[in-house]
Amino acid sequence: DKDGKQRDIVAGFDSHESWQASLDIDDPYFGATIGRVAGRIWPCDSVQIDGKARVLPEVQPGKVCLHGGHVGFDKRVFGAHVLTESQPASVRFTYVSPDGEEGFPGEVELHVTYSLHDDNSMHIEYSGILNSGAETILNPTNHTYWNLTGFEEPTIHNHICRLEADRYMATREDNVMVPTGDLLPVKDTVLDFYSQPRRLGDDVESFDKDAVRGYDHVFAISDQPVDDVRLVAKVWSLQSRLMLSVLSDQPALIVYTGNWISPKLVGKHGVRYGNYAAVALETQRFPNAVNIPRFRNQVLLHPDKPFGHHTVYKIEHI
Repeated sequence: DKDGKQRDIVAGFDSHESWQASLDIDDPYFGATIGRVAGRIWPCDSVQIDGKARVLPEVQPGKVCLHGGHVGFDKRVFGAHVLTESQPASVRFTYVSPDGEEGFPGEVELHVTYSLHDDNSMHIEYSGILNSGAETILNPTNHTYWNLTGFEEPTIHNHICRLEADRYMATREDNVMVPTGDLLPVKDTVLDFYSQPRRLGDDVESFDKDAVRGYDHVFAISDQPVDDVRLVAKVWSLQSRLMLSVLSDQPALIVYTGNWISPKLVGKHGVRYGNYAAVALETQRFPNAVNIPRFRNQVLLHPDKPFGHHTVYKIEHI
């Protein structure tokens, strides 16, 4: 921070083995690359891809597929290649998802390149191609959780948030976690981080404890992906005087306040996590887009049209 104190500001585990052991307790997707498709797909038992009704895994009750299925990209081993000639320092991770994996058609090759820049920013660039088949869907994201105090404060209630989103995506009345595709104004709702910055904790515990518990909402930055990254969110802590800026070329931002993180999870440096311990800021195409005609083309992948996605997480002093 500004005083020279080192803070580990992302949630995670000290080793691969401790991460594996944690899955028996809870799986919050700490730091994961999510895919093939991030977010929820509903109904998942008849998803139209390449002219056929595909059956995807039901991860949550009510025909809901979440984060790519039971064994999504977050549980796959990626190949790693350090780009030694690259400036800035970069590493590229690659995974080839075979045809039919988790019900998704076509062989997909995904490259995820992380680059560290001198301005304290980390760039994540996704590149996806369809190696076999005529059509599939792809919509990856990064699921890093942030606590800008280095978990000195056990929740992110005091983190202040400002979003470049004046709309959010509505959800179904019979399943409050399934997006409908309707974009509604945030004004005069607890989702309004656009009019002025607000503490995440101001309203985070006003939600139904059995259904949502906190923020897990789709915010609309634009209707479609754009050509270059632009600012989508800022979150900062007055305690550590650190600010996280998120820039992306994606249309949607999911703000998730760790509403279901198990208090039994013990992570790096012996930190015990729990509800609201950290916040994830997930940039992506709109969730459930494959079932929403207005946004369906965003997630379709064809052999002649590669997938691209660029997001930046930047840390600054305040």
